[in-house]
Amino acid sequence: APFQCDFVAGSSSAFTVSPNHGSMNRRSGEPIEVIVRYSPDSPGEVLEGTLVFETEDMRKVYKFVGST
Repeated sequence: APFQCDFVAGSSSAFTVSPNHGSMNRRSGEPIEVIVRYSPDSPGEVLEGTLVFETEDMRKVYKFVGST
C-alpha cells in the first residue's frame, strides 16, 4: 500500500522525516523504517513537531518534542 508522511504546518523545521512517501509491505512482511531527525539551530529551545503517517486505510499522528 502506498504511504505518505510529513510534518504538519506549524511544526518546527528542526524536524525532518525520511522517506516521506513510498510503499508499505504486507502485514506479513518487514516493517517500513521511517527516520525522524532533530537538528535545532540553537541550544536550549524546546521545539515541537506533529507527524502524520497515512495510507488509504489508516492515519496515525505522532507528536515529537525536542530539546538540547
